[in-house]
Amino acid sequence: MEPPSPWKKPNEVMLLHRLKKRKKALQERMKTPLGASEETSHSKSVNIDFSRLLDSEKRKNPFTKLCSPQSKKPKIEESQLDESSDKTLFALLNLPAKVVEKPAQDVDTEKLATFSNLLQKFNAEHSVETKQVEKRYKYLPIDWAIKTKVRLMSPKPFAWTSKLKASEEASGITGFVRCLDTTKSSTLDTSPRARFHQTCLYWQHPHLPWLDMYPRSSGKVAATSFMATNDQVKEALYREWTESFRSLFQLLRARHCPYFYVCANSFTVLFRAAGLCAAPEPCALLAPTTSGFRQTLRQEDVEFTMPLRPDSKKKHNSSDEEKLKNSSFDSCYDTMDDAKSQELNEEREDEDDPNELLSQLGLETDVIKKINISQARMVNNAESNVDSAAESLVFVRGADAQALFNFLLNCKSIVSPTGPFAGVPPTLLAPTAFHGGTLQSLKVRENTIHSDSHKYYSIELRGPILPTAVHSLLEVLRSSSAAHFSATFAHQHSTLAFSWAASTVAEDESGKENEPKHFAKAFNKENLSDCGINEDMLQHFCSSDPKIIKTLDSVKYNTEDSTYTW
Repeated sequence: MEPPSPWKKPNEVMLLHRLKKRKKALQERMKTPLGASEETSHSKSVNIDFSRLLDSEKRKNPFTKLCSPQSKKPKIEESQLDESSDKTLFALLNLPAKVVEKPAQDVDTEKLATFSNLLQKFNAEHSVETKQVEKRYKYLPIDWAIKTKVRLMSPKPFAWTSKLKASEEASGITGFVRCLDTTKSSTLDTSPRARFHQTCLYWQHPHLPWLDMYPRSSGKVAATSFMATNDQVKEALYREWTESFRSLFQLLRARHCPYFYVCANSFTVLFRAAGLCAAPEPCALLAPTTSGFRQTLRQEDVEFTMPLRPDSKKKHNSSDEEKLKNSSFDSCYDTMDDAKSQELNEEREDEDDPNELLSQLGLETDVIKKINISQARMVNNAESNVDSAAESLVFVRGADAQALFNFLLNCKSIVSPTGPFAGVPPTLLAPTAFHGGTLQSLKVRENTIHSDSHKYYSIELRGPILPTAVHSLLEVLRSSSAAHFSATFAHQHSTLAFSWAASTVAEDESGKENEPKHFAKAFNKENLSDCGINEDMLQHFCSSDPKIIKTLDSVKYNTEDSTYTW
């Protein structure tokens, strides 16, 4: 074993030095008494001033073991302390109110974002909203949109069963086909179930049992292969459809049919008879449309308006603009002498050819062609901005409604050659009988719903639900039910524009009461007396008030005052 080296390493020397220093410090600490003065103590006193802590002043170290008797605060009583290990924090929480709390006379408690204040504010706003929504009416609004589903709910059972008696089914069909008011009949069954069955009926053409004709969805499977490939079948369907369409329009013109719908694959048309909504002549609403379709209508001389389009973009067809332009120029000619009018004629002839004017300015042919192309593109973009939207709705009236009927009757392109409805003409829906029409019934399903320990009875109706059917259905439930009930509707989205446009048109018609062509309004109700609508409903549908035309999402009936809320 080697002898120890006489040289020491620096680390060992420093280690011995630190050990000696710690030993001396420990001896001095053991000699110093616990209550020594501040001059002999190695630590400073702790001044626990809670007021300064609350005032956000910098606190001193609270963990020092030695403190002077002069700076020691009075001890807090043990009754105010808990058995918690952190007595200092508990002491802070249990200080007197005059130390912790600040004066509150400058604080507005109403403006504080406390839970109670926010809850009171929400309840106040919610109560105002419910008061506005709960406005009650004695009548139901007219909604020209086609409904695809209606759900009725009531705390009491409805007067309806899926199994009808023979007399109830026969009376419902007879009353609907003959357009009779069963409540005033002495021979028909007037029970609520018979009247309910009468409201579930409608007329449709064509009827293909293996294919749902409404609503038309592109996601459905193809009809059958023989219809898409057999030309004789397609021609036979189209021929029968033209006869049914012609029959319906003749009934509308004679005011024996109040309205009917033409449901094609890409658009829907609503034809209304003269007198409904105080219109002096037959009219039609078509939606949605495209710029190409509207251009085709202009080429067929079908004049139309777009009531839902913004005023800055609302246009008539091009023929109307040309007539207005020509009439304005002609009126100017009458006030001028022959020489001036001849000069204006020459200027107009020059203005008719803008390319010649641009060429005179020194522009080349290629530049002129680019200008024309860009201008045509801008016009096309402005025209197609509303395509397939609610603003693209087209409204025609009078002789133009007849022109639209002729266009649809002779336009074979409305029958799709491919897809799920290949070779199938548009669906015709009407509340009254017509040539080739098939009597159809809505699909009714009963159910019970439990919600919040309450039991509700529900009836769901599926199918094309027409506007008059909604009024008849709710009237039957109102007269036969002694409890509250509600109705929730599902619309065909493309037909919602009918109600919006009908309200706008009714507002325009209300400002034309003094025009000569409105003298027949007094006879509208009498002329439509044989259209299949009962007297009370007919008076409501012939009203000229635009406020009664609204889209219905849900309706609630109140038994206390026999009012509706929607």
